Amino acid sequence: MNPAGYMTNTKNGLQGEHGFIYDYVLAENGLFLDASSPLLEARECIAPVAVRGLAPLEEKIVLPKGKIPGYFYDLALSIFYTDINRECYLAITWDGAYHLQKPEQERKEETVKYRVLPSTVMDIHSHGSMPAFSSGIDNHDEQGFRLSMVVGKLNEAAPEVGVRLSVYGYYMSLDLKDVFECTH
Repeated sequence: MNPAGYMTNTKNGLQGEHGFIYDYVLAENGLFLDASSPLLEARECIAPVAVRGLAPLEEKIVLPKGKIPGYFYDLALSIFYTDINRECYLAITWDGAYHLQKPEQERKEETVKYRVLPSTVMDIHSHGSMPAFSSGIDNHDEQGFRLSMVVGKLNEAAPEVGVRLSVYGYYMSLDLKDVFECTH
């Protein structure tokens, strides 16, 4: 079986061959990337384009174990506020329940090196007083299939937060409410 499948969303349903890791799906409203795991299901439009004669698709994100409890967001912020001068990495993992973990890491002012933990659902890292953005290093690190969040401007009254879905090198911006039970 190929890692990537190639599907067409016809008026009679999906046709084509599924891939082992993800599927490209051509639909009336564009080219989509569809992926799923026991912890995350997602469909992302990677190239909007009109294709006559096909059926449309919608983007989706589903956490089969349920949305992440909102207190993990609050706890992550609390950890980041303990040292806003160095980046910090946290992971939300699944092992029968969601867990917030801080693996061993090398922390510097503008970088953090860490080991990705098994069953990671979301990577979270801080940018200290810098804006919340995904850098080239982040894009390189986030080539798998999971959620990611960056928190910046920790020196201001309210932090800046960016959340996105990473699907094997394709990225989709999300809102906090898309992944957390409680939003701020």
